[in-house]
Amino acid sequence: MTMKTFLKIAILILVSILLVSSGYALLFIGTTNQTNDNKEQTKEPIDTLSPIITSITGDATAASGSMITISTTFTDDVGVTSAKLYYKPTGALAWSSKSILSGTAGISLPSDSNESWYYYVTVDDAAGNGPVGDPSTDGSLYYIITVINNASNTPDDNDSNGGAGNSTQNYSRFVFVELGTKIVCSECPKISVIMNDLYKSGNYPFYYVSLPLDNPKALERLTEYNILGYPTVYIDGGYKVLVGSKVQKSDFEKNITSAATRTTPKIFVNTTAHWNNQTNLITVNIVATNQETSAYSGRLRVYITEIISTKWQGGTPQHFSFLDFLMNQDIQMPGIGDISFTKTMNASGLDPEDLMIFTVIFNAQKHTGYSQPPDKNPFEAQYVDAVSATQVIQGGNLPPEVGIQNPLVKYFHRFGKPVRKTMTGKTVLLGRTTVVASPHDDSKIVKVEFYVNTKLMATVTQEPYEWSWHTFTMGKRTITVKAYDDTGKATVASIAVTAFML
Repeated sequence: MTMKTFLKIAILILVSILLVSSGYALLFIGTTNQTNDNKEQTKEPIDTLSPIITSITGDATAASGSMITISTTFTDDVGVTSAKLYYKPTGALAWSSKSILSGTAGISLPSDSNESWYYYVTVDDAAGNGPVGDPSTDGSLYYIITVINNASNTPDDNDSNGGAGNSTQNYSRFVFVELGTKIVCSECPKISVIMNDLYKSGNYPFYYVSLPLDNPKALERLTEYNILGYPTVYIDGGYKVLVGSKVQKSDFEKNITSAATRTTPKIFVNTTAHWNNQTNLITVNIVATNQETSAYSGRLRVYITEIISTKWQGGTPQHFSFLDFLMNQDIQMPGIGDISFTKTMNASGLDPEDLMIFTVIFNAQKHTGYSQPPDKNPFEAQYVDAVSATQVIQGGNLPPEVGIQNPLVKYFHRFGKPVRKTMTGKTVLLGRTTVVASPHDDSKIVKVEFYVNTKLMATVTQEPYEWSWHTFTMGKRTITVKAYDDTGKATVASIAVTAFML
């Protein structure tokens, strides 16, 4: 084969390869274009508009013990994928919620109270152009359900906060819980957290107060219960008693449900409060109603509490911390009748926005209860028949809450790490220790100060809120953290330690 012939064959092969490659390229491009065309034809419309709530029930009136239905309609350019109804009684801080995507949802009103309820609705679409709310998206504005007592009440169905709102419990009344606790207590924080989480969930109809041993007024109440150890929880005046840190969330759920569904006399109580910022006086109005035909005897206790404790707080935040009784007396009510009281209190030294008042009626009948079940530390239990609560200033600005995450109370620490509980119950630090604060606020934390005794050691203005303590120290000291919010309100948490730092 000549060189000339070889070149011709090589050129022919090269041209053939180029032609075949071009064909595949054209085929691939054509297929791709066709696929893209198909995609363009099946592409879903872009959702760019926010949903709109076109109608809602608004303010309403209903009888206690009944189910009120909230109706709403809404539209969106593509479709609403989430719609929620938020609701709560006047005296509660936390909102419960359920789905109202179908356009209607019910709120079960307890039979033992004519306390008003609040609600609002939010909707959103898949693209997240919301949420849109009526009359607000965060509960700052709400509709009011005015509740009227109904003598023929039957136990109500209280829908729990369970996503689609399908979980139902037969609750007939609100429960009142008293938590015996103290400032220096390694086991109390767990129970405090469970109580507050359950309360905030809105799943169970109860109110609670914290009774810190360190408050002499709270100690008087705990002495009546013949309390043995901390923490101890008294449900409905001793109807149920739970003791120790091994109590689980499910134990609270079971026992609160048991108390909420028990049969009680048809006794109701309503509480309102008004603060006069000129005189600094708080006026509290209480109306107790007996819907039984026979006379009623009981004990009326009105608890003044701080929603976030600023006075009796150690290393762990306390909620609804008891300050004092506004009233604590026996009462008599005629059959099918009511009694009323008006009391005033001076708010000097208190933050009215941080106050919650609980009015509780205990039955005069006495039962034998035990602060160390099943048969130790007996006390005379008077079960609760009615409870109501009111925040002195609805929607007020709360002070920050703050706790100390490290060091841990009653633990021995080596170079900042908790090793084990101490035999003496003291908190001991050996070597450099990072003090960790855990502040939270309903608006914004602007700074946290760290003190040893009264000396300011550090100021931290952003997370993490912590300070490394490594200066030479020998002996007893008090660690204090002080958190400030953006309105200037402040809360402190303190723990006593024995420190050895070289």
